[in-house]
Amino acid sequence: MSNGNKIGELKTTGQLRTMLANAAKGVMQGQLDIEKAAALHKLAKNISDSLYSETKIAMFRKEAGQKLEGFGEMLIGDPSDD
Repeated sequence: MSNGNKIGELKTTGQLRTMLANAAKGVMQGQLDIEKAAALHKLAKNISDSLYSETKIAMFRKEAGQKLEGFGEMLIGDPSDD
């Protein structure tokens, strides 16, 4: 990739969409089997669900006047467990 990312590394939602579109094209052209495509779809859906959840939490925090975390930096669990 020309943007400095390692091959196969996903850093943006746009890259995720491109990967999924390429996978769909690969299935249509017979270069990617359905099982691998289904596994990619499942992983991408999990990423998408996580982004959606984080977005909703940010919206609620903003409405409540709470501090907003950077995307991908929201704490999970109890910080005192470190």
